[in-house]
Amino acid sequence: MIDGRRATAIIVAAGASRRMGFDKLFYPLAGKPVLAHTIAAFEHHEMIDAVVVVAGENIARVRALAAEYPKVCAVIPGGATRTASVRAGMEAAGTDGIVAIQDGARPFVSEAVITRTLQAAVESGAAAPAVPVKDTIKVVDNDGFVQMTPPRETLMAVQTPQIFDAKHYAAALARCADDAVTDDCGVFEAAGGRVRLVEGEYANLKITTREDLAAWEKEEKGMRIGHGYDVHRLVEDRRLILGGIEIPYEKGLLGHSDADVLTHAVMDALLGAAALGDIGCHFPDSDPAYAGADSIELLRHVTKLLARQGYRATNIDATVLCQAPKLASYIPAMRARIAGALELDEEMVSVKATTEEGLGFTGSGEGIAVHAVCLIEKVG
Repeated sequence: MIDGRRATAIIVAAGASRRMGFDKLFYPLAGKPVLAHTIAAFEHHEMIDAVVVVAGENIARVRALAAEYPKVCAVIPGGATRTASVRAGMEAAGTDGIVAIQDGARPFVSEAVITRTLQAAVESGAAAPAVPVKDTIKVVDNDGFVQMTPPRETLMAVQTPQIFDAKHYAAALARCADDAVTDDCGVFEAAGGRVRLVEGEYANLKITTREDLAAWEKEEKGMRIGHGYDVHRLVEDRRLILGGIEIPYEKGLLGHSDADVLTHAVMDALLGAAALGDIGCHFPDSDPAYAGADSIELLRHVTKLLARQGYRATNIDATVLCQAPKLASYIPAMRARIAGALELDEEMVSVKATTEEGLGFTGSGEGIAVHAVCLIEKVG
């Protein structure tokens, strides 16, 4: 519901994908079909009450997929054109409230875009997201010669969802004599309606060609996540080193190197993200060369190992589990040391400290543990 009005999404998924050579709606993105991402965006939006999916020859597969989403109230066959498919969707959705018409092959639509467009449609009767055109556009004749160059600052690339007052849009569809119209706003405009454009997102792209998938896959495969965990015992007659910073305390951490448990967890996260094993593989405690080693220097070496594999760290988030001493005043210096070793801005390194309310070996003061998560990206 929005402003007391029922909101129904019509997802148009009846295309034949002829340019792709396979059904792009069932191409796996992050482990789920393209269409699943699109439906989920509206399924999980609190202002959307129902979802109608318009399918093509793939209707059996679409019905099986849509069964996982409670808001999907109908999966119906579409027509030979987009406008014909939208007509079918409108018949299933009804003419009460608001209708949001969405491309099935536009899986990256965000909650924010849907919300902005819904609110604008309620206020204006019709709205669509759009982004400024980046390239200069040329109008050409049938022979390929330029006829004119419209000013780029007046041009916008329209996206979906395109959202309308349901009764007004049904009336516009009834007056539309040209089913070759490929844009829902065009149907509304041809009937004399005015459409308000709101801020879209360049990420809200429609998958139309293989190149669209290739660009997504390149970006997806270029990012990797790693998790690291380490723990060391607190003992007397040892320095306490965390994140490359010596912290005054009556005890220190026991280990072959300087036992910097924070830096060790960060290294393990980075090595794991790049599938390069763990710190024991690279800096074994059986090797005297690493006795008392400065773990920040070891982290610099891990940075070089990543670079050889074509990766670099992009951010770190670490949590130190420590009952005592209090670490808050030392955290900025820790972040700076770790960031320097990774050749990162300090703002990309997060270090947090927490107690465990006296529970477990960390809570009893027997040791300190650290969890670290990292993101690395492919370079070039």
